[in-house]
Amino acid sequence: MSPGFPELWGGEEDCNITIEKTHAGIMQLRIDFLHFTIGQPNRTTGDCDEDAMILGDGDSKFTLCGQNHAQHVYYTLSTGSEKREDSDLPGTKTINLSMRMRAGDMPRIWLMRLAQMPLAYTAPHNCLQYFTNDNGTIKTFNYASNGRHLASQDYKACIRRNSGFCSVRYTPCDSRSFRIGPGGGTPLVMDPAEMQQEEMMPADETQTQEDEMEGSGNEPQMETPMREEPSLISRIWTYISSWMWGQARSSTWSRWSPYTQHYGSEDDKFRYFGYGNYGIGLTGHGRQRCDDRITIPCENEYFISSSYFGAGVCDPHHCGNTFCPGQQRRNCHVETSITPFAVSVHFGPPTVKRSPEENIGMCLRYTQLPCDS
Repeated sequence: MSPGFPELWGGEEDCNITIEKTHAGIMQLRIDFLHFTIGQPNRTTGDCDEDAMILGDGDSKFTLCGQNHAQHVYYTLSTGSEKREDSDLPGTKTINLSMRMRAGDMPRIWLMRLAQMPLAYTAPHNCLQYFTNDNGTIKTFNYASNGRHLASQDYKACIRRNSGFCSVRYTPCDSRSFRIGPGGGTPLVMDPAEMQQEEMMPADETQTQEDEMEGSGNEPQMETPMREEPSLISRIWTYISSWMWGQARSSTWSRWSPYTQHYGSEDDKFRYFGYGNYGIGLTGHGRQRCDDRITIPCENEYFISSSYFGAGVCDPHHCGNTFCPGQQRRNCHVETSITPFAVSVHFGPPTVKRSPEENIGMCLRYTQLPCDS
């Protein structure tokens, strides 16, 4: 707990704790943030460059700052051993927990509950958070009305599938509970058959500049010429031919996946970018060209109907200022039966962003759905 708890503390001292396993069977450390308010991250970059809680070191280091009441984490402990003193026998490796205070005279308060978890009570592999109730709320760290999501976050928030339930539904907590990047400028679906025609047309500098912006959650506001709508079969065939075109040209076709994180090389020119095209010349993840994003496994890798797009390849990546592009809030939800149930958070390294209000983060309510529903 913070010095003088429950009173607010404004000091600039560091607090360091060394955690040692109680016995060799301990696999994880669970930390519940009963109260947690320290300095905010850098408002433009999301970096915890002043106040910070730092857990562990090396590649497994976890850094946290800002407001995180009622959040929790599962941290996997090392199974290695280390020799303490020349005369001592080797012991299990310890872990350091440091509270670094650098934000000057700022009121802070924290109360954390630490529990060492044996194997039977651990979270699944690679799950930083683990929710076990039928219903609950998942928030990114430092989610608050005056907050800003943290940089350098790459983790999964997993949900235990309880008995009698076969799928899960995610809905936004409120109308402003999804802010991961700016709105507007959502790119159109690219059809490879039309690319040659586009190359012959003079480029519109304004439109090109907009297309290079970071992905978002709003649908493009464009004037569409009046023409006869293609049939459902025609649209489906367009997506199939687009996918086959990408397969034929990609040097990594044998390991094709609709999820870009399955591709080992960042130089792969034909990675999949959502909705039936390989994103040639584009950057980002998914149809919205997301950089910072959350990822929810799709219900089906191919054809999922949508009132706006018709049939199309599902897009697991979400960013921008809405969780459901093109949908009214009362209809906004994502359902999936793909297990394990999980929401992946991918926030890149500290980068100057246009507005903190466009990068508040995410709050989603999840509801497990019965198998007979």
